[in-house]
Parts: sequence; structure tokens; C-alpha cells
Amino acid sequence: MPACVDVARWRRDWEAAMRHYQPGRDEMLATGLAAVEEAHGRTPERVLDIGGGPGTTAEAMLRRWPGAHVTVLDVDPVLLALTDTALPHVRTVRADIATERWRAPAGGPYDVMLAMMTLHYLPGDRVRAWYAEARQLLRPGGLLLVADAMRDAPSVVPAQPATGGTDPWAEWWTRLAGEPAMASLRRARAAALASPTCAEFVAPIGWHRDTARRGGLCDARVLHQRADHVLMAFRRPEEHR
Repeated sequence: MPACVDVARWRRDWEAAMRHYQPGRDEMLATGLAAVEEAHGRTPERVLDIGGGPGTTAEAMLRRWPGAHVTVLDVDPVLLALTDTALPHVRTVRADIATERWRAPAGGPYDVMLAMMTLHYLPGDRVRAWYAEARQLLRPGGLLLVADAMRDAPSVVPAQPATGGTDPWAEWWTRLAGEPAMASLRRARAAALASPTCAEFVAPIGWHRDTARRGGLCDARVLHQRADHVLMAFRRPEEHR
């Protein structure tokens, strides 16, 4: 990352955009991390942040768990470069969860895996397969946290900050396109994401519960729910011999 790039500003603006799309984001994450501590009776040792982008969620986890080994996995080289610069002690992995090949570079096993506003990028059939793949990267007793839009949450959406009619995510990328120092990374992104698309997949809580169970996960719980955004926890069963 070129030294002239204001990494802190880009990451701060990214997090502001995420809060626009995910009301109660800070409270939701804090609830999830508290549930992890309760389930394990300790702070986790190994954590995987799936679709972690520029590492703002990973940074929040490290503030709470400074001794954890955190890995950020994302398909986007621009966002991972921001993580690498801001959090040099965090491992980053470039991989695409749209294909099962993401598992090998992700490594594991992990005590905790988090997918926050990530699964809606995938079509439903791919999400079904993804739950089973995620299970394989968890250690026995490990937790998977999934935070995303789920259709059977309350339909009343609280007022969000005014944005002047603009899309904060699109506006962030538009501003980045005007940053000359990021040109090489933007070219790498264009090559890696030839046609970046979002499936806008949304399913009910019950669908996620049943799909995760078929993928080998158990103890599905809703930890937090606000408007149409839900945080769920799933556990990989302990192995009994």
C-alpha cells in the first residue's frame, strides 16, 4: 500500500457505510462476541473473519481478544491491502467463498468463524454447500456466527442516517477510483472480480437453521435481531469416541 494513501480514512468510511446497511452493527457484534466467550468459557485462540474486507470487524475483535490469532478472508485485493497495512499482525487470505476452493487457503481449525453481511452475495444453492464447508473448518465445539438480512425479521426498519440519495457502498468505490495511488490495486481487483455481482439472497431464519443442521451444525440460536438483520450462532458438535 503506497505511503500516501490515508488508510485510516478509507477504513473509517467503509465502516460508516456498513453501519448504514446494518442497523445496530456494533451491538450485534458485541452480542456475538459475548456469546462466544460464554460458550467456550474463555477467549478464542483462532478466529476466521469471512468476507472481512478492510479488517474493521477483525480490529473490533482484537480489541476484545488481543491474544487471538485472527485471519481475514476476502476475495477483494483492495480491501485486503487495507487490512494488511492497518493490521500487519493479522493474517489475510484471498479466496472466494463462491467456490468450495476457499477452504484450503482458509486453513483451520478455528474456534470461531464469523460471516457478517457476506452470505447474501451467494445464491441459495451455494449457501447450502457453504454451511457444510464451514463446519469442516471449525474445531469440535467451535462456533459459526452468521449475521445477515433474514426475511422473517420484523418488517419495520429504523430510520438510517441521511445519505443525500446516494448509495454509501457505491459512493465509497467511486471515491476510491479517484485515488491515483490505488490504481494498481484497482487493476488487480478488476482482474480478480471480472463481473462482481451480488445474488441479494435473503432467506428466513428457519431456512438458515435447517440448512446449517443438514450441513452438520447444531444448536442454532438467534443472538440478536433488529429490523431485518439477524445474528445467528451455530455449533459444530463435539466428537465422541
